Amino acid sequence: MTTLNFYTLLLLISLTVLLSCSDNKKTQLTSQTINSNEGIAIDTLNFIYDGPKNFTLDYFPKNAVHSAMVKECEIREQDNSSKRISRIVQFDKSGNIVKDENNFFSYWFEGTVRGKYNYQYDETGRKLIMKGIPQEDSKDSIMTIWNYTLAGLLFSRDDYEFTKMLKPGADRHLPNPKDYEKYPTWNKLRSYQFSQRPDSVAIEIFADKKSVTKENYQLLFDTSKKLKAVNKFENGSLVETIDYTHEANSITEFIKRKMNDGKEWTYKSKTVFNDKGYLIEKIVFNDDESEKVKMIVSYNVDGTIKNINYNNTIQEFKYSYY
Repeated sequence: MTTLNFYTLLLLISLTVLLSCSDNKKTQLTSQTINSNEGIAIDTLNFIYDGPKNFTLDYFPKNAVHSAMVKECEIREQDNSSKRISRIVQFDKSGNIVKDENNFFSYWFEGTVRGKYNYQYDETGRKLIMKGIPQEDSKDSIMTIWNYTLAGLLFSRDDYEFTKMLKPGADRHLPNPKDYEKYPTWNKLRSYQFSQRPDSVAIEIFADKKSVTKENYQLLFDTSKKLKAVNKFENGSLVETIDYTHEANSITEFIKRKMNDGKEWTYKSKTVFNDKGYLIEKIVFNDDESEKVKMIVSYNVDGTIKNINYNNTIQEFKYSYY
């Protein structure tokens, strides 16, 4: 074999390996339409994750973003020690987030976030796929896929990680480098399957194709159909209660949770609204009812957020338009 042919063969082998790795990452995992009577309406699921309508701050209200024809939002964050662009979000013309880049963006009471994420939607605006990298220096991509029923209900949510899988029969507790497959692939980490009844929601969580947790949420409403309580059960045992008190311009939340060590954890917060129904204050209380931290939100005339101020941190929202 001549030297030229040897290097040509080596180049072809290298290209084959690269294309194989690339093809693995482009595996056609996509949102599925499920023929099932199960599933849940997104508005109902939001009661569990976000509480009553408008109780949890929506950083980018879809109707306001759509009406104002916002193309991009840049959030400039300043505290006592630094000032930086902490988040850049891009939207389609329907007001959906299509790209979300976080650079230590400070989420209210949840800490800072890093990562770049891209979203895909169907023609009705339903979220189908999210792909991203959770940290700037991470080598592993993540993906979430939402699957819906023929009736338009959310049937399941699947979480994936692009990583090298363990070989069949490998030691899962003390693996060595040889125990992993040669190339990374999309590995399903968890799957959440949803169903609802008139006054309850069930979420079953699967890992390695096995059911690992069954969560049941009892939703209680007052006579005006406002959410007043959510009781959470795990594998049949009551583990958390959330009570909501509605007043003319505010909603107060009180959470009581049983921890693994048997102790009880409580959390009290309050959301205050202006006359347009926009969240303008969020307050977390200490055990003695004194204010622990307060968030203040200001809005532009078009309903988009202008700035957020809390804990000596100011977030300024700067928009560009179509």
